[in-house]
Amino acid sequence: MKPKNQVGERGTIALMWVDGVLMISEMSLHGVMLGGLILSASMAVMFQKQINELMSKWDKKGRKYRINIYGILFALLSLVFMLDFAAAPANAQFFQQAQDWITNTGFGGALNPDTSATVVSIFNILRILFLLYIAVSVVNVIQAVRRDEDWASAARTPLIILVGVFGADFLTTLIT
Repeated sequence: MKPKNQVGERGTIALMWVDGVLMISEMSLHGVMLGGLILSASMAVMFQKQINELMSKWDKKGRKYRINIYGILFALLSLVFMLDFAAAPANAQFFQQAQDWITNTGFGGALNPDTSATVVSIFNILRILFLLYIAVSVVNVIQAVRRDEDWASAARTPLIILVGVFGADFLTTLIT
């Protein structure tokens, strides 16, 4: 079935591209990139037949012109996420959401300035201890590399702890 009005179809496609770029930039600015991914995944499940047809067309075009369309799509998606992460402010303090929640909810008298200062001090001490542990572990891994020892086993435990702390921070951010 050929379209009767190719100019109208091209204009529609151009408007869809502009809409997609604007939607991605809006999601990036308002921090709802994960929601956009979930929405995209649900749309992919709902329109699975159409997406399979589109992928087969892209695969044929890629073979015809000898280009890797999936690589280009991956690069574009990676670029969008890199720009999103670069545009967002960095929160270098882990467990900041948990600290704010404990300080602001009045939990255990936290509205008292002395208790609030104690909560802040406890979280800062935990951060300092964690950073010191990571620094000592990095030094141990570098020494293991210099001595031609198994540096992977020396790096395994700190990496597990780092992933555990990151996961706990992520979960507390979701909960609070």
